[in-house]
Amino acid sequence: MMTRSRTKAHKLEEKMKMPDRLSNLPDELLSFIISKLPIDEAIRTTVLSHRWRGLWRYTRHLEIDVNRMIMPLSQKNNPLDARDPGSALGQEMKTKLTRSGLMVLLLLARHRANLDSCSFTHFPYSIACAEVTSWVKYLKKNKKGLKKLSLECEFFDIGRNRESAVDELIAKENLNGPHFATGVFSGLNSLQFVNYSLGSSSPFKGCTKDLKTLVLKFVWVVDETLDGILKICKGLESFSLLKSRGFKKIQIMNPNLKFLQLQSLQAHDIVISCEKLEVLCLDSLTYPHSFKIYSPRLEVFQSCNYSILGDMLAIEEGKDLLFTDDLLHSYIKYRDPLKSNIFLTLRKLSLDMNLNDLFESRLLLSFLKLCTRLETLEITQPALQCRRLIRGHFWGYIDGCDCVRHKLKWVELRGFDGQREEVNFMKHLITYGKNLENIRIICSNTPIVLSEMENLLYLSSASSKLSIAFIIKSHNVVQELHNRQIARALLIQC
Repeated sequence: MMTRSRTKAHKLEEKMKMPDRLSNLPDELLSFIISKLPIDEAIRTTVLSHRWRGLWRYTRHLEIDVNRMIMPLSQKNNPLDARDPGSALGQEMKTKLTRSGLMVLLLLARHRANLDSCSFTHFPYSIACAEVTSWVKYLKKNKKGLKKLSLECEFFDIGRNRESAVDELIAKENLNGPHFATGVFSGLNSLQFVNYSLGSSSPFKGCTKDLKTLVLKFVWVVDETLDGILKICKGLESFSLLKSRGFKKIQIMNPNLKFLQLQSLQAHDIVISCEKLEVLCLDSLTYPHSFKIYSPRLEVFQSCNYSILGDMLAIEEGKDLLFTDDLLHSYIKYRDPLKSNIFLTLRKLSLDMNLNDLFESRLLLSFLKLCTRLETLEITQPALQCRRLIRGHFWGYIDGCDCVRHKLKWVELRGFDGQREEVNFMKHLITYGKNLENIRIICSNTPIVLSEMENLLYLSSASSKLSIAFIIKSHNVVQELHNRQIARALLIQC
């Protein structure tokens, strides 16, 4: 025992003699490392040594999460009591919640360096008591170099049960939202709102040139406010409108916009007219009355139905989702017909389509003929067929279009089941694609798939550079529920 103790002591002594490389780093680099931590953990680094005591005050980024600041250990050890408004712990946390706004202001005041970015995660209480507006006002006045701001509101307050919170939401008590000062967001390059209500576009005044990225997620915003924001932010290059409500139409006509993402939205009319738009992502949109797109420089187009929330909202309103084939088939030509082909400059196409459906296969071929520069094609097969399937022979009886023969390089097919038309589609690509370099087929481990896998691998290809990879995925019910439209069928049955 003595020998073991001496050995451990000797090893510990050798470790103590080793140079402390972390402490040898310059203060600027240590501050950068600390800036990646939430504010509560960043402040805890002050106990490591005398040198670390004030480093957090010179970080270029602050991540302030009020929930982590209010008795985090008590919440972790007693999660049920922490959320119970009748418990002693719940009452204590509710009391501390009322002081959290002042805590945040004190942290901001003690921070001495300029900030590049700052993010807040807070409770609805901070909106009702105008604490959020005071935080943003302080940053505007004292942190002149701030370029990136993120504001995220939790759905429930501490010390409030779920029923009362839902009742208040239904009563639209929180829809007034924070009253930010006019022009308070001017000078920012990036701005994000999560679970907010925006009642006016006046805080965006002055954002005409500087604001490049705007993300609105779980946001309530009416038509007038949304139009006002987009008209003010003429220099916007990236815009994401996700799982938001309150508007009846979406009209995006920003001349400098390059990236646009729309997810889980309900709108009667959608108009997209952006000269410089390069990436367009559509996910789980409720079928609109009209959909117009004009983007002559589009390079990446994605149309999918991945969001279960968007599916549920559509069912709630008694409407259908905008499926990919519906979008392509009902595409309305906008402006000059000679300039209305949004697929002319496309390089990447990602679609939800059923290759076993004759109508969808014909539609896919029609649009491949329009994509004269397409290099990447991604197709996701439905895990559950929710609509009537039109079967027929197609891919084995047509010649390859110019896109398949001369341009297409990378193909990915998700949900391959080894059915006849799926196999014929892959054979079509292999035998006609002269420039194909890589085909990835994501499939399940079934005897049919394994048999067709061998046939495709031994098939003579038109391209000498082609490699084919089969990726076997085990059956995952949760993933299917998330990625596909199984939720729709289950909800309709209920």
